[in-house]
Amino acid sequence: MGAALLASSLLLAACGGGTGSGSGSGSGSGHSPSGTNGLPNQSGCFYQYTLTSSPLLTGTDPLFPQLWHLRNTGQGPGTPGEDLNVFPAAWQLTRGEGARIAIIDDAVDVLHEDLAPNVVSGANYSYRPGAIGNPYPLPCDSFDDHGTAVAGIAAARDGNALGVAGVAPRAQLVAYSALATATDADLTDALQRGLTLNGVYQNSWGSPDDGKLGAASALITDAIEHGIRSGRDGKGVVYVFAGGNGGCYTQDRRGSCVSERSTLDAYLNQRGVIATCAVDERGAHPQYAEPGANLLVCGMSGDELGRTAVTTTLPKNDYRSDFSGTSASTPMVAGAAALVLAANPALTWRDVRLVLAKTARRNSPTDPGWVSAAAGLAFNPKFGFGVVDAGAAVALARNWSSVGGAAQMLSCGPYRRAPNLALPDASPTGLTSPREDPIAVGSECPIRNIEYVEVRFSAAHTYSGDLRIELVSPNAQVSELAVARTCDDGGDPLADACGSYDNWQFGTVRHLEEAAGGEWRLRVTDAQGDDTGTWQAWSLRIWGR
Repeated sequence: MGAALLASSLLLAACGGGTGSGSGSGSGSGHSPSGTNGLPNQSGCFYQYTLTSSPLLTGTDPLFPQLWHLRNTGQGPGTPGEDLNVFPAAWQLTRGEGARIAIIDDAVDVLHEDLAPNVVSGANYSYRPGAIGNPYPLPCDSFDDHGTAVAGIAAARDGNALGVAGVAPRAQLVAYSALATATDADLTDALQRGLTLNGVYQNSWGSPDDGKLGAASALITDAIEHGIRSGRDGKGVVYVFAGGNGGCYTQDRRGSCVSERSTLDAYLNQRGVIATCAVDERGAHPQYAEPGANLLVCGMSGDELGRTAVTTTLPKNDYRSDFSGTSASTPMVAGAAALVLAANPALTWRDVRLVLAKTARRNSPTDPGWVSAAAGLAFNPKFGFGVVDAGAAVALARNWSSVGGAAQMLSCGPYRRAPNLALPDASPTGLTSPREDPIAVGSECPIRNIEYVEVRFSAAHTYSGDLRIELVSPNAQVSELAVARTCDDGGDPLADACGSYDNWQFGTVRHLEEAAGGEWRLRVTDAQGDDTGTWQAWSLRIWGR
């Protein structure tokens, strides 16, 4: 990827969009571009905003019964109990007081009646040309609504007799509209802005969901590394990213869905990122959600049939009930992370990850993807370690003994191999036998509890989408890093548009709490016909304590 992350290369991870179905007072139409009452002139914008000062109301939020993700009593087609266990369990202990969430998105209506009570005055930042640096990163038109919806799910005010409530409804909220330009420079700036005070950075965006390898700028990955090392006086900040909506990005010749894996998005293969998945109102896997070995925990979202979506905020004091995709589930995880930090501000970014994983609820227990993991955990590539249980997470966080921050995190490797193994084509009757190569991790590695594993992989192949790649731990636990897939380039299904495995970094949380020592094996299979190649090299790096 070049110096600039072009808007066409960036995907907001939402299903369901447009103007939403509102029930508030804002009309969102008929306004001139000019600002009033000290607000900036947002050149080329459609909306006009007026600064007002209203007393903070008290009372029941009228749309609270629709917030099934906070408390699912079987509203609509939902299954009772399939929720985040926010109300009343987590809120009996904290509602996010003292924690601070930064929303990085296209724009956020920081003047919205249900967001403004939590917005930190003067701390927001606009990247929109003509309003750069202004503390009002406001939407410009009715389609500029993604960030406002995300912010409402994370931290809309509760108990103010207005609209909805967020997962962390008393957390402080700041907004950075870096997706208004989507350049590497602006995203890098936003990911590091306010590092001393912000605890959680919410990102419902990532690489396009098209089966291709989605590279990340080194500027952005370096910013994430800086944030976990330096943020919050060395405790590190929590970066939460959407796992993506490429679960059915195209169909094969038989009409079956072709699914990509979240491990094909380089933003999600960083140790400092919580990659999030989605489950629907029944606790099941929605077709759009991507599986992946890098997924830690899930939030709730709508299903692919649109029977139940998420109700949240819409610009101009309005509301919507059609927000879905991993854009909706991700701010739920960000809100839960804020609740954890509110319960125990001394926790590090590593602590938050561990607390969320260890308390996650095993949803859809009959799903065949569940496998045993270390320390009594279970993992499913569709669900990570399960759905966030905010009540259990907050309770555990209060007495959690910190494992330390980035400075205390141990690293072994990278261990490097160059097998240069031929990858013969899949046979007409089935798959070829996989090629395997081992790496021995010995007593030189002190890690007894793995927290993250990185694999770098290089192969020269005439169709990289043919390859299935799996990492096998010394305990015979398998991380599925990539599957065979079709990447149709401009209508040419034979063009290798999947991308090149040139030192590609995969990340996996699948081996959480395993010991590092022993023989690790990478297994590579050509799983589709017509192309061949060579597995050139791979490396292994293990992080933990």
